[in-house]
Amino acid sequence: MNEATPERFPKMSFVGIDGVLVRFGAKMCDAANAAALAFHQHIEKIALVGVLEAAPSLTAVFLRLDLDADLERLVHRISKEVDAKNWFEDPLEKRRKWTIPCSFDGRQLTEAAQLAGVSDAQAVAQITATEVRVLTLGFAPGQPYLGSLDSHWDIPRMDGIAPNVPACALVVAVGQLIIFANEAPTGWRHIGQTAFRCFDQSRAEPFAFQAGDLVQFQSATPSEIEALQSDRFGGAKLEVLS
Repeated sequence: MNEATPERFPKMSFVGIDGVLVRFGAKMCDAANAAALAFHQHIEKIALVGVLEAAPSLTAVFLRLDLDADLERLVHRISKEVDAKNWFEDPLEKRRKWTIPCSFDGRQLTEAAQLAGVSDAQAVAQITATEVRVLTLGFAPGQPYLGSLDSHWDIPRMDGIAPNVPACALVVAVGQLIIFANEAPTGWRHIGQTAFRCFDQSRAEPFAFQAGDLVQFQSATPSEIEALQSDRFGGAKLEVLS
């Protein structure tokens, strides 16, 4: 029996009447995510006339097209941009880095650490030492999926759902971290608490994160996090890299 021919990426497909999806992988991995984000940065930079919106996901970029444009010519141009270089080898431009205080006192820190095969102290040391990337935003306004952690942090989600995790909570599963934008139920394990608001309508730019941002957590005490609640960014510092 012949083995199935593996899919080749990137791959373009049409979505609805005005969308093009450019996929860089069949499942999430750092290489596919970095390629998708690099292509998204490129599309934003060249500002193609007729592309109304470009939105990245974990492994793809969705382009919404102007139906009044010459669609045949526009799709041909997008295809040329997709084929212009090897996006898997094109370095992702590092534009911004967030440093975010976090108290690692979540009720499931010990459980998550045990699943990862480390102590609580080792878990905190490893997570704070790792510079993670905003892989994509989703589930709630401005909410980031951050990764990837080392492979031993590829721990499963819980069998059940925790009824409520507070806003600004740090949770972990499948080698990734999330800062919760709102109080919500989740199957991810709650390991820490920040005062960082991912989304705030009172800010000039309500979404704090951009896909591709770098993030590093800084260990803090619960009292320090409490004192940062009145800070618009929860004590986080933003460094512009380029």
